[in-house]
Amino acid sequence: MKRTHKKVLFTVGGVFTVCLVTTIVLVVSKNSEEAQAVVYRETTVEYGELTVGITEDATVNIGTTNQTFDLDISALVDSDSSSSSSSASGGNGDFGFGNVGMSFSFGGSTVSSEEQEMDVESVHVTVGEEVKTGDVLYTLTESSVNEIRSQLEEDVEDTLEDYQSLQVEQLESKTEAQQGYDTYVTNGKLAQLVYDMAVEELEEALSDAEEAVNEKQDQVNEDTLKLIDLQEQLAVAKEALTEANAAVEANYENRFENAYYYVTFKQAQKSAQELVDGLEDDMEDLQKEIESLQTEIQEAVRTYNQAVRDLETGKLEAQNTYDTDTYYANVASSWYQLQLESLNYDKEASYNSYQSAVSKLENFNAYIVGNDVISEYDGIITDVYLSEGDSVTKNTVLVSLYNTDEITMDVDLSEDDYEAIDKDGKVYISCDAYPDDQFTGYISEVSDATYDSSTATVYYTVTVTLQGDNLTGLYEGMSGEVTFVTKETQEVTYVSNRAITREGTKSYVKVRDESGNIVKKEVTTGFSDGTNVEIVEGLSEGDVVLIESKVSES
Repeated sequence: MKRTHKKVLFTVGGVFTVCLVTTIVLVVSKNSEEAQAVVYRETTVEYGELTVGITEDATVNIGTTNQTFDLDISALVDSDSSSSSSSASGGNGDFGFGNVGMSFSFGGSTVSSEEQEMDVESVHVTVGEEVKTGDVLYTLTESSVNEIRSQLEEDVEDTLEDYQSLQVEQLESKTEAQQGYDTYVTNGKLAQLVYDMAVEELEEALSDAEEAVNEKQDQVNEDTLKLIDLQEQLAVAKEALTEANAAVEANYENRFENAYYYVTFKQAQKSAQELVDGLEDDMEDLQKEIESLQTEIQEAVRTYNQAVRDLETGKLEAQNTYDTDTYYANVASSWYQLQLESLNYDKEASYNSYQSAVSKLENFNAYIVGNDVISEYDGIITDVYLSEGDSVTKNTVLVSLYNTDEITMDVDLSEDDYEAIDKDGKVYISCDAYPDDQFTGYISEVSDATYDSSTATVYYTVTVTLQGDNLTGLYEGMSGEVTFVTKETQEVTYVSNRAITREGTKSYVKVRDESGNIVKKEVTTGFSDGTNVEIVEGLSEGDVVLIESKVSES
C-alpha cells in the first residue's frame, strides 16, 4: 500500500465512552445539485487513560474462503467391507487380514475409484449474493447421487450381515478354544503321572526280560549240573558193565555146569548195559535241552537288550510328552486369551467395517442433503465456479466467499516507528464509516525491510489482523486509521477528534453559549489516536461540545 504521513497520537486505554445526548438540525444549505442539512450531535468531554501511539492511514482487506467439495467419494465407495467377510480364527491362533480392494462395481461393471464424480443439475447462487450456512449452492443430478448412495447403502447391509454371521461363527470358535484350554490344563495335571506310568511299564518290560534271561541261565546251570552227575553215574555204570562183561565172559565156558552164576552174571551184564544206555539217553536229552536253553538265552538277551533301548527311548519320549504337556499347561491361559483376542479382533474389525460403512453413508447424506450441496459458511459470494453439467469430485472448488475471520489492514512503518511500537500489544483501529466505533487487532505479519530510494528510508509493511465480534459491518476497501501503542498510558482530558476543527495552526470546538447559540471556542490539543484527542487547554471534564456532520436531502 502507499505509505502515508505518520501521526503521533493517543489511544484509549480504558472503555471508550461517548455520550450521544441529542441530535439537532440547525442549518439548511442548498446548492445547485442537492440540499444538505448540517446536523450536530452532542458529546461529552471525558477524563481517562490514553496511550501514546503511532497512527497511519490504511484500508480494510477482507480475505476470501474457498468452499471445496471435501467429500472423497472414492474413499467412501471404494470399501472392502462389501466384498469381504470376516471369519473367526477357529481357536488356532491364526490371524487373517483382508486386502483392501481398489475398485468397486455398479450394475456388474467395474469402475475405477478415480472416476468417481457427480454431475451438477442446477446452480442456486450468484456472485454478490449473501448466503447463510445451510443454504443450497448446487443441486446434483439424482442419477449420479443415487449411484453413490445406493452403493453406500449396500455396503452397510453387507457389513452388517458379515458382522452378524461372524458372531454366530465365533460361538463355536469360543467353545473350541475353551475345550483346547481345558485339554491343555488337564494334560498338564496328568503329565507326571503319564510319565511315571510310561517309564514304569518300560522298566517292567526290562525287568521281565532280565528275569527271563536269568531263568534260562539258571536252567542251563541246573541242567549242566545234572549232566555232570549223569556223566559220573555213566562212568560208574560203564565200570559195572565192564565188570559184568568180564564176569559173563569168564563164566561163559562153565555156563552149563554153573548155570546159576552165569545167569546171574548175564543178568548183571544186562542191567549194567541198560543203566549205561539209560544214562546215555538221559545225557543226550539233557544235552539237547541245554542247547535249546542256550538258544533261548540268546533270544532272551536280545529281548533284554531291546528292552534296555526301549527304556532309554521311552524315557526320552515320555520326557518330551511331559515337557510338552507341562509347557502347554503353563501357557494355556495365555493361549486361551490369545484366541479370545483373535476372535475379539475379528469381531471388532467386522464391527468397525460396519460402523465405517454407516459413517460413510451418514457423511455422504450430511454433505449431500437429498441431491443438494449446501453452504458451510456465512458470507457474500465472490465467485461461483461451476455451471450446469459440470462434474463434482474431491477438491472441486465450489464457491468463494468473503471470510470475515480474516480482516486485515496493511500499514507501512518507517524503521524508527517500527522499532518504537509495542509489537506484542494491542493495535487500535478506527474506520471512517463508523466514527463512534473502535476496533482492536494484533500484528500478524511483518514483511522484510524494504528500502525506499525516493525518501532514502527503510520501512516495513505491517499486517494487522482485526479481532472481535463487531466486524460484520466492515467491507473490502473501507478506509480508516491504525494506531500502534508506543508508550505507557496517561490520564488526560479528551474528546472525540470529530469535534475538532482546525483553521491554520489553531484548533476549535463548537459549543452553545448561554443563549443556546452555537459558537466556536479555541482549544489547545495534544495527542490523538484518530478517535479521541487530548485537550490540553480550553475544555474540562463534563463539558458538552458539538460534532458537525452533513446529510443530503432530496
